[in-house]
Amino acid sequence: MSMETESGKGRIWVIDVARFYAMALVFYGHFIERFMLLKNPAGFAQYKFIYSFHMVVFFVLAGYVVRESDIEFRFGKYLKHRFISRLLPFIFFTAIFMVLPVFFPGEFYGIKLPSVEGYIKGLANTVFGLPSFCIPSWFILMLFSVELVHYGAFRFLKSNSKILIGAVAFYVVGYWLNLKLDIFNPLKGRVIGWNYLFIHEAITMYAFYLMGVYLRRKRFLVDKVSLKILVPGVIITFLIVLFTYNLNTGPFNLSIYKAVVIICASHGNFFWFPISAVAGSFLILFLAKITPSQKTIVWMGQNTLILMCLNGIFYHYINGRVAKWVLDTLSGSGLTVFWVGCLMTVASLGVCIPLIYVFDKFVPQLVGKPKLSGPWLKNFI
Repeated sequence: MSMETESGKGRIWVIDVARFYAMALVFYGHFIERFMLLKNPAGFAQYKFIYSFHMVVFFVLAGYVVRESDIEFRFGKYLKHRFISRLLPFIFFTAIFMVLPVFFPGEFYGIKLPSVEGYIKGLANTVFGLPSFCIPSWFILMLFSVELVHYGAFRFLKSNSKILIGAVAFYVVGYWLNLKLDIFNPLKGRVIGWNYLFIHEAITMYAFYLMGVYLRRKRFLVDKVSLKILVPGVIITFLIVLFTYNLNTGPFNLSIYKAVVIICASHGNFFWFPISAVAGSFLILFLAKITPSQKTIVWMGQNTLILMCLNGIFYHYINGRVAKWVLDTLSGSGLTVFWVGCLMTVASLGVCIPLIYVFDKFVPQLVGKPKLSGPWLKNFI
């Protein structure tokens, strides 16, 4: 199987592998977050390292694969496509996760479920961008808004030089807008009535989306690249992240975390944040290019939307309990946290495989693949 393209579809395999790595970091990062919340120093260090770049990677990859011709659609058609491929899966998984608390006790951050009051508050939060029943699904909402920004802005950014200038401009405007206005901040009660599909942070993330567009135009990693370039690339970008992530000491809007948290537009330092984020994005791309295109990895990379939502199972129901057990039973050292985190990530992704298969087979139209037909529903597009 070629890593470069999927026969007949022009799919770039390295992007699917990169998505898999980024998704693994989401699973690992959300597990390690629980150690951080339990005041474990090793957990905090690993959490801050991963969060310095891992969500930015998804926006870079989304920009890399976007079809530039899509902005030629009428707005109604464009909006329909994005609704069916983004918001419909969000609604579908939200409905599923609303049922789970009836059968399983979970952690929902200030919301008591199952209860009428809890469901009302959870639905209100979800409408205003804090998907209380499945927190990890917030990314889908922000991606939807980034794509709306793209529809409006990219028609004025057709040349490569304009793309680069636009990326810088959107970053500067988005960064200062969110720093000064602190629009969405659960710590300050700024949820209901404040956040609308993360459009405020979509401005910042569009800068990295444009970076992906630019890399695709330059055919970055599309063709064969020597290991003499890739291996040093991995080492150098890793070291850049390693030696810069902790230099980002703020200001953070979500001050208690003292780390980058994209959902709250909490970026930290104006200079160190993009340096770590861009270096981390290249790190994942270089790693993906080195990795053989193993079928399961590629397949899981093609199903990151499903995985992002399924991560809610572990985020709300499992991670906290396991992290507490580890700290109560084992050492809280960096190595222990790392290896347990790796085992937990592999196990969690493994559990998701049959679930992905079921959703893919029976309702692909509801999980981000509207062009496919299934046994229950016809294609939507």
